[in-house]
Amino acid sequence: MKKPLPRIVLAGCTGYIGKELVKLLSDSGYLIICPVRNIENATKYISNCQNLILVNYQNLKETIERSSSKPTILVSCIASRSGGVKDSWDVEYDANMKLLELANKFQFKRFILLSAICVQKPDLEFQKAKLAFENKLQKSSIPSDIIRPTAFFKSLSGQIERIKKGKSFLLFGNGDLTCCKPISERDLCIFVKRMIERKKQKNNIHIIGGPGPCITPLQQGRILFRLLKKREKFYRINPKLFLVISRCLYPLSKLSSRLNDYREFLRIAYYYATESMLFWNSKVKEYDSDLTPEFGTDVLEDFYKDLIASKTQYSELKDQKLF
Repeated sequence: MKKPLPRIVLAGCTGYIGKELVKLLSDSGYLIICPVRNIENATKYISNCQNLILVNYQNLKETIERSSSKPTILVSCIASRSGGVKDSWDVEYDANMKLLELANKFQFKRFILLSAICVQKPDLEFQKAKLAFENKLQKSSIPSDIIRPTAFFKSLSGQIERIKKGKSFLLFGNGDLTCCKPISERDLCIFVKRMIERKKQKNNIHIIGGPGPCITPLQQGRILFRLLKKREKFYRINPKLFLVISRCLYPLSKLSSRLNDYREFLRIAYYYATESMLFWNSKVKEYDSDLTPEFGTDVLEDFYKDLIASKTQYSELKDQKLF
């Protein structure tokens, strides 16, 4: 007789990766409990999913207690949407700690955390908050898998509309300051599912990128110009501009949490303009493409083709859009 699939608690089901993961797990026959802030809003993001229970976060404990089939695996895809100082600690650390306390209470067999590759060099508040929770998770009694993916396809798609309108592709420095092996949401979710299905239960950190090769912003721009049949036109920005503005705002940020968050966003922009999303080799103090694990089959150019053909628009960090 085939062993039944474990029931899963999946936090962050309305996020970019969470939406894809809940569909994949549902289609695979898993029973899923998804805690959300607002059930009515969540149904807008999740539809046609079987074996799924949506509950308010405050009712999660009671839902598990009443469940005839107790969940044994917790997957957290939650992340700060703004990257603001308070929001980062509220979500990346405090909210995950509550999930960990719940997992401990009900003696879950595994906690799978979707983190980020950039915690290798923590300089920003959201990175510090992520890393602080990673440390707590690793010290807990629950076996864990911490997944640190590289850049998402969506994160590299914000300038398509600019090029469609005949504008320049914005580069920081010469366009070769950074490099990454981006991964699609589908491939990442398949990887998470494999972690769920692993039989060995031990603490691991998994850095994971797409199939490669490593790609720079300059190369991304050239791909888009070619696909959109536009003449190449680049505008180069010195990334230190973000730091200059941030420093100018420092005195006022002491009086305004909103300005302090904006300064943090400028620091985030500088970080991503100057740091590669690859394995950080601490021994030689540099990023190493060869040591960045690859997974999946989806490539960025095909993703661009689909976006252009479907006329889909992405507005990454739309509430704090720089350009």
